[in-house]
Amino acid sequence: MMLLRGAGWLCLGLCMLAWPSHGLYAQFRQLPVVKPAERSFDGFREKRMDEAIELPFWDDFSDGVIDTLKWESRGVLPSMTIGINPPSLGVCFLDGVDVNGEPYSRTRLENGEGDQLISMPIDLSGVSDAGSGTVFLSFFWQAGGKGEMPDDNDQLELYFMDVSGIWTKVWEQAGGDELPLDEFNQVILPVDANYFHGGFRFKFQYQGRLSGPFDTWVLDYVYLGQNRNASDLFYEDRTLTQLPSSPFGKYGAVPLFDLNRNGSNYLSQIEGQFKNLSNRFRAMEYTILLRNRETQQTYSQINLNTPFNPVPQAQERRDFVSRAVEDVVFDEEEELDLEILMYLATGDFYKVDNITGRDTTFHDNIDFRINDTARYVMPIRDYFSYDDGSVDYSAGINQRAGMLALRYELDTPAYVSGVSINFTNYLQRGNAIELMVWDSLNREPLYRQEVLIPEDSRPETFSYFPIDTNVQVSGSYYVGFTQFTNDFLYVGLDKSSDSGENVFYNVYGDWEQNTEVSGNLMIRPHLSLAPVRETVVEEDASIRVYPNPVTGILYIEGEITDVQVFDFQGRSINVREESDKNFKMLNFAGRQKGVYLIRYQQNNKPKTFRILVK
Repeated sequence: MMLLRGAGWLCLGLCMLAWPSHGLYAQFRQLPVVKPAERSFDGFREKRMDEAIELPFWDDFSDGVIDTLKWESRGVLPSMTIGINPPSLGVCFLDGVDVNGEPYSRTRLENGEGDQLISMPIDLSGVSDAGSGTVFLSFFWQAGGKGEMPDDNDQLELYFMDVSGIWTKVWEQAGGDELPLDEFNQVILPVDANYFHGGFRFKFQYQGRLSGPFDTWVLDYVYLGQNRNASDLFYEDRTLTQLPSSPFGKYGAVPLFDLNRNGSNYLSQIEGQFKNLSNRFRAMEYTILLRNRETQQTYSQINLNTPFNPVPQAQERRDFVSRAVEDVVFDEEEELDLEILMYLATGDFYKVDNITGRDTTFHDNIDFRINDTARYVMPIRDYFSYDDGSVDYSAGINQRAGMLALRYELDTPAYVSGVSINFTNYLQRGNAIELMVWDSLNREPLYRQEVLIPEDSRPETFSYFPIDTNVQVSGSYYVGFTQFTNDFLYVGLDKSSDSGENVFYNVYGDWEQNTEVSGNLMIRPHLSLAPVRETVVEEDASIRVYPNPVTGILYIEGEITDVQVFDFQGRSINVREESDKNFKMLNFAGRQKGVYLIRYQQNNKPKTFRILVK
C-alpha cells in the first residue's frame, strides 16, 4: 500500500510537535505524520522543462501516485481514502504542511501559500485560430473530505502562466462550514489565446493557515483539452471510485493459523462503488476474485461477469456488494498475500479524438480503462490488524503515564509473541514506552515491559517488539502502551475503514472509549499457537547457544542429535544445518523476525530451548 503523510487533525495548533502540550486538556486526538526530510522535486523540474506535453492533458490519480511526468508537486500527495465519493478511484490533496509533514510556518496564525500542484509545461502554441475558444480546463474539488474542513479565510486557487512566466489567478474557492463534506464539485474554465504558447502551465494553490494540516482541499479528474465548451462536463468513462473492502470484514490482516482454522467464518461480502461519468446509460458487468497474489491461485470467483441490475443510468453513482463468499477452504503452509481483485467490464477505451465516416482516431494518452480495476491486498502472516498498512494520519494522547489500548478478539487461545506499532514521528525515535497486554482493562495487565522506539523506525514501517514470556489470550484482549511524556506520541492512523470503537485511552485514571477519531489505529498483536517460552525443560549447562538474539548463523555447542526447528505458529520448518566436531550451525538468515523453538535429543532425552530471530 502507498505511503501518505497526515492531512488533518482535530486538536488545536498548540498540539504541533514544535509546541509543548503541557497544560493542554489530555485527550486522544488525530495528528499529522511527521517524516524526515526528503529530496526536493527540483531535479524533475530541470529534466522536464524542455519537454512540453501535448494536448490533451488528463490525470485522475487512479494509479495512486503524483505522476512526475505531468506534475511538479510541493507538498501534494495522492490518496485512495481521503476523498469522499470521488468521481474516480484515487485523488490528491492540498493542505498546510509540506511533503515531510512539517508545517510551512511555526507561527500559529500565519496565513499564506502552502501546497502547490503545478502542471509540467504544456504546448499550446499549435492551437489554431479556429481552435481558439475551444480550449478548456476542468477538474473536481472537495472541501475537507476525511481531513479538516477549510475555514472561511482559506482558499483553493487556480493560476495560469503566460508566455512571460507570470502567474494570473483565474479561479478561487473559499472554505467555510456551509460547504458539503461529501460532495465533489466540477469546474470548467476557458483558456484564452493569451496563454497559447509552448510552455503553458497551470497551478493549484493552497492559501490558508500554514502552521499545520488544518484545512484540506481534495482534487480529482483534471482534464485540459481542445474542442471543448463550457457544457463539456461528461466523459465516456465508467470508473470504480474506491478500493474493495476487506474480505475479512473489520480485519486488514489475520494470522495464518487462524486463516486455516477459521477463515470461512471471517469471510464477508465485498463492498465496492462505481460512478458513470457519462450522460448516457451504460450496461456494465463486474468481476470479483479472491486469490493468492503470488501464485494467482483463485480461491473463489465471487462474482464473474455479473451484470449490474438495473442498468447504470447517466451520472449514476452506486454502492454494490458481492455475492456471499461461501465454500472457501484455506489450507496453506506458507504465509501469503490474499488479493481481492475487482474490475468492471464497461466498454471503456481510449478517448475519442475524431470520427470521420467509419474511421475513428483516439488519444492514446487518455485511457479510460485504468480506473476500472482495483485491488485490496491482505497480508496473511502471524498478526491481526484493522489497518491496511497505509498511513494516512497519526493519533495519540498527550499525558505522562497515560495509556493507549487497542481491543482485539480471538476465538481460540493463543500466545502473544510480540506487538508491532507504527510510530510516525521520526523525532520520537529512542523514546521509551511501556509495552502492555491486557485481558481486561479493569485488571492489571498480563504483560508489561519497558522498550524503546527503534532508532531506524520510519513512518511507513512498524516497530516490532518481541515478547519473551508466555502471555496467553482468548476472547477480548488489548495491546498498547503507557507513555512517559506529556507530548503527543504519534501512532499511525489508517482511514480505509473505521475501527475507532476499539480504541481505549486512560489519561486521568479511568478508561475511556474513543468517540472522537475515526480510522484504524496501527497497532498489531503477533500470535503463536506454541508457547513463546518453553517452561517444562530445564536449562542444560552442557549446551551453549549463541548468539541469541540471532540475525544469521546460530551456533550450538554440545553433543546433541535430531535437531528440529519450530516457528512461532508451532510449525516445523527447514533450516540449513551444518555440523563440525564441536558444534552445529543453523542458518536463520532471511527468516522472519520472531521467536523460534529448537528441539533436540541429548542422551536419548528430548529437550527444548528458545531463540529470538531479529
